Amino acid sequence: RLALLAGLMAVSVVAGACSGDAEEPEAVPQSDPSPTPLATCPLTGEDLGGRVDLTRPEVAIKVENSPQARPQSGLEEADVVFEEIVEGGITRFLVIFHCHDSRRVGPVRSARFDDPKIAKVFTRVLAFSGANAIVLRELDKQKMISVEELESNEALYRVPPGTLDIHNLFGDTTKLRKLDRTKKAPGPRGGFFEFGGVPKSARKARLVTIHFTSSNAIEYRWQKGAWRRYEAGSPFTTRRGGQIAVPNVLIQEVRVDRSTKIVDSAGNPSPDIDWFGGGRAFLFRDGKVIKGSWSTKKKGTAVAFETRRGDPFVFDKGATWVELVPSRKGQVKGSVSFR
Repeated sequence: RLALLAGLMAVSVVAGACSGDAEEPEAVPQSDPSPTPLATCPLTGEDLGGRVDLTRPEVAIKVENSPQARPQSGLEEADVVFEEIVEGGITRFLVIFHCHDSRRVGPVRSARFDDPKIAKVFTRVLAFSGANAIVLRELDKQKMISVEELESNEALYRVPPGTLDIHNLFGDTTKLRKLDRTKKAPGPRGGFFEFGGVPKSARKARLVTIHFTSSNAIEYRWQKGAWRRYEAGSPFTTRRGGQIAVPNVLIQEVRVDRSTKIVDSAGNPSPDIDWFGGGRAFLFRDGKVIKGSWSTKKKGTAVAFETRRGDPFVFDKGATWVELVPSRKGQVKGSVSFR
């Protein structure tokens, strides 16, 4: 199984500060999840035979991905993992849990201005380790349920206890779900992904190469019935020792510009992701690629993924890793290639 937040008070410009300009966009309207009963896990398509309460809310945790943070914990248990670029050309993960749990997820790091754009469609619960004042205001404006270390009732904890290293804060999703404020979060809704067989239009693919920047190479190789992740040429493993291997890898090309207001302590501008609009998209599953595009018809609604023929992307059952790769349109440029 795949996987997928210290409460240090942050100033408006810090290392690991959130992305986005000081001017805050209008609050994104968000409708409540559909009350229609769910028969299967909405994010993975799995039928767990009643072993999980499908009405419980999803929870999201922000996880570091610098070389010093590896190997991470809990990513192999996540339902969905989003990867996004941050300052200095490295990436971080927004890890979403619903039908699955992990008692150790991390290392947990700071929130970003873009996080509500990504997480809010799935969940209002976001666990993280600090954020600058602009980001905290945006999280509040978007009515996110923020969980930081000092207010987490040990749902966020240190390993070893009592230390304050930036890479030793971890989250426990079972304890996050027991917090009074997270219990009040809306339950999940379906419609994020459609599950089923591989469409006839899919073409063979065995290797996917992603560059968030020219110095950041990530690969997924189709091996032994799964997409196995490599970074900097090495297998991307978790603390348990296993390599990340997932049935679905979703590439979503997004425009990324440099913030003119927010920089980190080294002077690196924070990336600003354009989550709304549309662009190219690729779904890799079963050793094949489905080509198409993504779009959002209205702010606050789920992203729609369609083939060139207008059919929805159809996912394999199980976890999905979503790569928010910078397109060629913005100031920050990435690339995707496959064969």
